[in-house]
Amino acid sequence: MFRDIEKMKRRRAAIIKEARELLNKADQEERSLAADEKEKYDRIMEDVRSMDDDIQREEHLQQLEMSDPANQVRDHDPERDRAEWRSLGEFVQTLYSNPSDKRLRGREVELRQPPPQEMDTGAAGGFLVPDQFSQELLTVQPDEVIIRPRATKFNSGDANLFIPALQYSGENMYAGAAVTWISEGATKPETSINFKQIQLQPQEVAAHVRVTDKLLRNAPMVEQIVRTQLRGALLDAEEDAFLTGAARPLGIVDHPATIQVANTADLYDDLASMLESFRGRRGVWICNRAALSNLMEIEDGANRYIWQPNARDGNPGTLFGYPVLFSDHAPDWGNDGMIVLADLSYYLIADGVGVSLAISPHVHFTENITVIKAFKTVDGEPWLTGPLPTNPESSPFVQLQA
Repeated sequence: MFRDIEKMKRRRAAIIKEARELLNKADQEERSLAADEKEKYDRIMEDVRSMDDDIQREEHLQQLEMSDPANQVRDHDPERDRAEWRSLGEFVQTLYSNPSDKRLRGREVELRQPPPQEMDTGAAGGFLVPDQFSQELLTVQPDEVIIRPRATKFNSGDANLFIPALQYSGENMYAGAAVTWISEGATKPETSINFKQIQLQPQEVAAHVRVTDKLLRNAPMVEQIVRTQLRGALLDAEEDAFLTGAARPLGIVDHPATIQVANTADLYDDLASMLESFRGRRGVWICNRAALSNLMEIEDGANRYIWQPNARDGNPGTLFGYPVLFSDHAPDWGNDGMIVLADLSYYLIADGVGVSLAISPHVHFTENITVIKAFKTVDGEPWLTGPLPTNPESSPFVQLQA
């Protein structure tokens, strides 16, 4: 199993930071390093040199191993995967009954964090689901969840992803870029655009379910559990984080780019104010179902109801021309963000390598119960770093306050 080079580099950077702090402290106090500080500094430098040697050796060794055809990870072909495993259920049964199956070679994946139960299938914690089945699990329709199918998505392969975002200035919404019409043969003007990078760092999200050993022997039933319960739980966790997450992923509600509209107790005026601050082409209203009765009671200046839900398929009813979508993860009525107006194409999602599965028959061995765990890596964040400096201030993300 490969050593984690990125982890080694992060540890190296951490101790270098310690050395810098020692020098900065001495500079601030206008003195040289004390004897104990110099000893610590020298020890850190020795550790850095040792780490450099370790990293160089590991990088070289991995290059040699990857160049050996016997050790190369297979190029997973969907058609071949389908031939090797006739169904996702059969793949799960293989993990359970024969984790050393040669077809699993090259599919080992490493768990980033210790799981809540002992998952000892495979040397590295789990196995990547074959491409064909993984793509089916990852495909999401707009009626299943709100944010993922409407967001801008990237596949980062579990590496950190840096995406340029405009650092908006007070001059214009394009970070002060000068625009000039150029005649033929004229010199092109120089422009200075201040870019800020958004870093997406795929985080592990996992779901597990307990099944009886008897059920595990039924491939169609096992496949149904993975496709419904585990897949649904992962999607549900993502949706919650994309909308209201405060860590990684970062949610839309209360994000620095989200404009907050004060609640005046006149819902018609409040929604009009949200619309005035909104900038986007494919807007949707997002709220909890608890808001349904409040929305149905909104009246315009002529005392006419402005919105009624439409039960027809594909037509959720529109408010000021934008569809109204309900999410169980939207804040309850009376809380900040109880109504959000958003163009979700301005929300970024970075997906890792795909869905992986791990199986443990040992956690509940005496009960003849096996734990199946599905996990993947993902991150998300609004594209903007702040509202646009238009007049009035605008954003693809607007929320109603409590």
